[in-house]
Amino acid sequence: MVLVTVGGDPGIGKTRLVADMAGTAAGLGFRVLTGGCLDVGEGTLPFGPITEALRPFGTEPDEQWRSQVLGGSPALATLFPGLGLAPDAHGATGEGQVIEMVRGILDRLAARQPVLLVIEDAHWADTSTRHVLLYLVRNLRAPVCLAVTYRLEELQERYPLRLLLSELHRSSRCERIILDPLTCSELGELLGTILGHPAAGATTSEIMDRAEGNPFYAEELLAARDSATRLPGELRGLLLARVERLPGDARPVLGAIAAGTRLPHDLLAAVTTYEEERLSECLLAAVQHHVLVADADGASYGFRHALVREAVYDDMLPGERHRMHARLATILADRVQAVTAAPSAAELGQLAFHWYRARDWPRALLASVQAGLAAEAAAAPSSAERHYERALELWDDAPEAAADSTLDRGALLRRAAETAHLSGDYARGIALIGEALADVDADAEPLRASSLLEFLGYCRIAGPDSEGAAQAYAAAVDAARVGPVSPELARALTGMSLVQSGQGHYQDAIATAEEGRRVAVQVSVPAVQARALTVLGWSLCNLGRVAEGLAHLERAQLLASAEEDVPTLLWTRGQLAAGLLAAGRAAAAIDAASEVLDLARSLGAEAAYGTYSATPGIEAMILLGDWAAAQQLIGRLLDLEPPGGAAAFPRMASGLLRLWRGDVEPARADLAQALRDSEQSMVPEVVSVAHARLARVAAAEQRFDEARELVRAGLRLCAGSDGAAHLIRLAAAGVHAEAERAQAAAARHRGKEVASAVATARELISRARGAARAGTGELAVTSAEIATAEADWAWLRPGESDEVARWRDAVGRWDALCFPYPAAHARWRLSHALLSQSGSSAEASQELRSALAAADALGAKALTRQIRELGARARVDLEPVPSNEPPGARELTPPGSSRDLTARERQVLELLAEGLTNRRIAKSLFITEKTASVHVTHILAKLQVTNRSQAGAIARGHGKAPAEDTGNPAQRPFRTRQD
Repeated sequence: MVLVTVGGDPGIGKTRLVADMAGTAAGLGFRVLTGGCLDVGEGTLPFGPITEALRPFGTEPDEQWRSQVLGGSPALATLFPGLGLAPDAHGATGEGQVIEMVRGILDRLAARQPVLLVIEDAHWADTSTRHVLLYLVRNLRAPVCLAVTYRLEELQERYPLRLLLSELHRSSRCERIILDPLTCSELGELLGTILGHPAAGATTSEIMDRAEGNPFYAEELLAARDSATRLPGELRGLLLARVERLPGDARPVLGAIAAGTRLPHDLLAAVTTYEEERLSECLLAAVQHHVLVADADGASYGFRHALVREAVYDDMLPGERHRMHARLATILADRVQAVTAAPSAAELGQLAFHWYRARDWPRALLASVQAGLAAEAAAAPSSAERHYERALELWDDAPEAAADSTLDRGALLRRAAETAHLSGDYARGIALIGEALADVDADAEPLRASSLLEFLGYCRIAGPDSEGAAQAYAAAVDAARVGPVSPELARALTGMSLVQSGQGHYQDAIATAEEGRRVAVQVSVPAVQARALTVLGWSLCNLGRVAEGLAHLERAQLLASAEEDVPTLLWTRGQLAAGLLAAGRAAAAIDAASEVLDLARSLGAEAAYGTYSATPGIEAMILLGDWAAAQQLIGRLLDLEPPGGAAAFPRMASGLLRLWRGDVEPARADLAQALRDSEQSMVPEVVSVAHARLARVAAAEQRFDEARELVRAGLRLCAGSDGAAHLIRLAAAGVHAEAERAQAAAARHRGKEVASAVATARELISRARGAARAGTGELAVTSAEIATAEADWAWLRPGESDEVARWRDAVGRWDALCFPYPAAHARWRLSHALLSQSGSSAEASQELRSALAAADALGAKALTRQIRELGARARVDLEPVPSNEPPGARELTPPGSSRDLTARERQVLELLAEGLTNRRIAKSLFITEKTASVHVTHILAKLQVTNRSQAGAIARGHGKAPAEDTGNPAQRPFRTRQD
């Protein structure tokens, strides 16, 4: 007997869960019985769900089976007349007889097949049904699973339900399941499944706000999105059913809360003008009927679910709604004026909202401007942007109020655009700046036009639209150059350098940023100087002049901090972390990025700004082997639902992490999504990383044509960049993929494909070498990447380079950086090279053990498997060598030895050496012929021989080991595919 209880709110998915359970159980051979309790009053339908569950037996065609299972209890005819049995002639049936009868039926049925009994809506269970459930849990020992669903909201009101559950949950055989509302990402998956394609982010957010994670409500709202009504009729009726049971006096109370969302008790009293006793009675009734919920301290009230509030609000007459909002606004305005302290952003926001819903346009406009300013000061840019947009909407309808506003229309547009940008709504920011530009005469006000154009460029960078950003910045520079040097010119030049740097034109960016920095110093704008220094520093790092670049970034950080310019400080920290990582200083990069999210949160821009700047820290964690922390931070960033261009960066990090873990398909999905996120602005920083990592994924899946095309596409898109790291990253991925292609082709004796792979790799390694000569300087990670590419190339062309030396160089570089995964991978490949060279090596054995220890510790499944496969094939004991054991004491087991066989395989080998067939071996060992065949296959593989005769010769002690490596990649015995 197993018991499962499933609790949750109405619509949360309890019925669907147990229905899926029932379907699965039926497929596994269970007999599924289902009954539901009804809300018809205590004692009206005793044993109701039990009767429903057993009712199908009445139509069972096999009468003998039915009589054997149901037995002959006199209770059958009394409680289940549908079964067609004669009633008991001895009088009424007691509850105990019924309960024992049910247990007996389940015992007999379970003796034939396992049983799943589902009882739904136990919160409405009658006393007799509760007694049956308790008895079964305590006394039934047959293979029966009992699943019971109930509503969590009923626990407060229904004491019998609480008592039943407390008894059920005491059982050690009870599994408790509580269904929580869906998270935003889970809701997005649900909507995507229904639609057949990923749901738009705006759709998911809107439905999440309204349905609050309830799957049923979400499905109904999605189905009604194309209709004229905000709530579908069926759902509206369901939501209002409980409201209609409340006394008439409660309607104004509910209307006030529906208009105000959540109201304190004293405000409710003022709005409704109810006496305390009358108000308390209305509130108590609404709480008892699960319409309202009170705060923990009982000071304020809100609707139990957002959709109930929506339904109540929509049910009010338009004039009724307007009057309610006007009354709330008047009371709130009086309260704000009555206190000397400055009102909070929340208070001003409520005031603006209620004046707007009351259709008092002048008051709504002025209140919206003040609420926007307060929200900005409180680091709530999305709220500020909504308030500013509302003020702009009312501007022409309330001219007198507009004249009294503390912000003119141009200032409102600029602030609305800035807050939209901070919120991550880049498209809206661009549109608002466009409106502001349309109102400006560039000839009369060139500096104002330049300022707006400069911010337009900034919005387009994040858009992402680098070409559009370049055009906007160029126009901003032209507009600012008409007069003497100015802060506007410094900002425009710095913005243009940012675009150039993003496009990979680092030399141009340095020249432009230097000019911007000089102008900023001349006109005394330290914040702009800090931005120019940031572009300078990052560009220098990309050209290999890392020490010089980091010095500029440190100086920029100090200036931004002194100016309390949080956006610039946030950006500078991210670039500093990236520069440190490129230099191989991963721990320092993590430290630099550690405060990025806190800074972004202080701006209210955690999703828009923090995501990009925090990613270098994540990449550093992955490289240093702290994969759990990296995964946690990636999830945190993606849960923020950042805009596409920003989301690409944590997705690329996630793709790398999943690839190294051996989860190739999820890695492909992450990296492909990163490319889609940034498709409007394919800058080298994204292009080279995403294409290189996708190429490695494709190679791991042996999709070699795709890998080649990804590398070529990446190189085309980065062709104009003067940053060596981008090209080397792509070329290294390409050489690796071609090496994998050659290996796979050689195994199939496809000489032309091997030649094609070698030719392509030759071209790529040549390009990587050329880029390295142009300048990798102090880029330690890039230097390690090209060293690894040289080792891959040495495998392809052993006559041109010493593969062992190349892999030793790669191991040394990754070890110096303390990056465990690349070092473990290089050790694995070094072991290949050593074994291919000599067939046996103490050094190979040690390197393989070190690689396995690192891969195991990281949880790199694919690499661990490959290391173990090589160890098994080469007869390497992968257990660590004891500290007192001299080096070389454990040599590789020579190829052709039988010592690595299992005991059963040795038995099979002895019989095989005697010339027995698989059938005779099977008969001698009392196994099947198929099993014998499998053992023979394993023996041939472990002995590295191709036929039974060679295996028999080794067993008799005079066989030969496989041939030494010939130098041809197609004939190397230790080569396996790398993920």
